[in-house]
Amino acid sequence: MRKLTWLGSDARTVAVCAITSVVAWSVVACGGGSNSSARVSSAGDSGSETTPPNGGSSGKNAGGSSGSGGAGSAKGGTSSTGGSSGTGGKSAGGMSGGGTSNGGSGGGPVTVTKTCTGSNGTCNTTLPSGAPSLTAGTWANIGPTGVPFGGGNSATFTQGIAMDPCNASTLYLCVDGFDTAASKAGLYKSTDAGSSWNLVGAISSSTATNLDEPIRVRIDPKNSQHLYVVDGVRGNSEGFWVSCDGGNTFYTPDGFANLQTTQGLFQLDTYDAAVDPTDFNHVLVTSHSAWGWTDTKWNTASGVLESKDGGNTWTAHAPSASSWGTGHAIAFLYNPALNIGDANTWLLSTQGGTRYRTTDAGNTWTEVSSAGGIEHGGGTIYYDSKGVLYASGYPSNQRSTDNGVTWTAIGSGSSGFTAILGDGTTLYTAPTFGPTAFYTSPESDGTNFTAFNSQMFDQGPFELVYDSANKILYSGTWQAGMWALKVK
Repeated sequence: MRKLTWLGSDARTVAVCAITSVVAWSVVACGGGSNSSARVSSAGDSGSETTPPNGGSSGKNAGGSSGSGGAGSAKGGTSSTGGSSGTGGKSAGGMSGGGTSNGGSGGGPVTVTKTCTGSNGTCNTTLPSGAPSLTAGTWANIGPTGVPFGGGNSATFTQGIAMDPCNASTLYLCVDGFDTAASKAGLYKSTDAGSSWNLVGAISSSTATNLDEPIRVRIDPKNSQHLYVVDGVRGNSEGFWVSCDGGNTFYTPDGFANLQTTQGLFQLDTYDAAVDPTDFNHVLVTSHSAWGWTDTKWNTASGVLESKDGGNTWTAHAPSASSWGTGHAIAFLYNPALNIGDANTWLLSTQGGTRYRTTDAGNTWTEVSSAGGIEHGGGTIYYDSKGVLYASGYPSNQRSTDNGVTWTAIGSGSSGFTAILGDGTTLYTAPTFGPTAFYTSPESDGTNFTAFNSQMFDQGPFELVYDSANKILYSGTWQAGMWALKVK
């Protein structure tokens, strides 16, 4: 059973977003008295639930005495309290942290909503002179040195990767492990295209100081400082996390943290995230664990969480059936450049060999494939220039020429695939389990795949990202870290 620990809702590190980006705050008092307000965060895979504290003077890292809400948490004011009598000190990021005292008596949390605001300046696609030297046609390991990727009892493995759409030299890599300390697990960031890496992802929590099991990372194409991370399966930092400072620090919006109370579901163990290509504040999240057991309406399954305001408020779209199970991939079937789909058309893929499609934002679902869902771990989709849709899956990848209404198996394989991507000319994929080479197919074909070269990997890619400006394909390779391929 997962242990749920209640923290003060203001116990977060706040930073001013760079590149003309700031954090906008809205603090609404909802009663309270002298108690520190509460939010829930994961504390690992064992233990028992605890209830929110019913008293106390300040709570851990609270922004002031008497449970008041100083936004400048841990480093503000004196004695890590952010000020006294409800006057928040200055946060580590340089922002005034004056929150609002709960006041009165009778209990109810303080609701804090935040919005990352600002926009990118001029985007930069030029890689620095110190970027890794790549040879066309040969994969090169550019992952962080010192991280013990590989198997064994403390297996260390790669999960999601991302490239900043506005700065081609900025990369993110999710590193996970069964022993998070031994694996040096967490979110890593490079600002020189992979030549060097830094562990980022600081959080304010009683159970962890950094994200320790990040699975997917998403970057706002209009504001590089604005990120989402979903973290789950194991570790001490499960949940949905938001950064307004380029990944240095993250917080969980109270609207997400309180879903267990407001909607009666277990939400912390997240699995996948998809963002609307026209509105980064519109985000979909799936879960690794069931939202509830047989004594709840969720009946050991989980559905889709949807937010249209960057995670501050959420709609829970119930699973279409208990046969959905849990641990799903989610995607928008929406490509504005190709005039395909819209923000209400989604694809949910299960580990039970099925895919479901909705055209009304999760109100109704249609099963569109019973011959292939996702491999354990997740899945990705890709549109080629003609609008043909590809999805990684188990036991093989699949292809659709009608935006996911019907599907055809492509290639071959029995171990499943967690990633497929194209560079505009060629499709790339590899089985999850190896030893394996990468396999390619001309996008003009898309059904027949051959080995790319003689390089072999113990496992294939968890996620692929393509830098179209510099013609570099990046692979978050399951137990081998980050690799780069100069395709031309």
